Amino acid sequence: MLKTTFALLATVLLLGSSAFAGGKTCCANAAGKMECSQIYAKLNLTPEQKTKLDSLQANCEKSGCTEESMQKYLAEAKTVLSPEQYSQLKAECSKMEKHAPKSNS
Repeated sequence: MLKTTFALLATVLLLGSSAFAGGKTCCANAAGKMECSQIYAKLNLTPEQKTKLDSLQANCEKSGCTEESMQKYLAEAKTVLSPEQYSQLKAECSKMEKHAPKSNS
């Protein structure tokens, strides 16, 4: 129960805070490209997982890496990754968001 509550709270905080970052999500740079390769390297992905995540990432980028497209990316990534990998993905993405330059728009 505590894990579920924490995961839900982390998701809300992650997604909610991206709404105030100029419309770009945690893994997106100023050009709207997701910078997930460093995160993926830490997840010990299988080749199949990497292929699926690359496809999800490309779809998110096509949509401009908005909050909505990132929510879809995370929901679909959750079906591809183990619970531990998914938790680590979200944690790493959160770290990137904290260090990303803020937009002045």
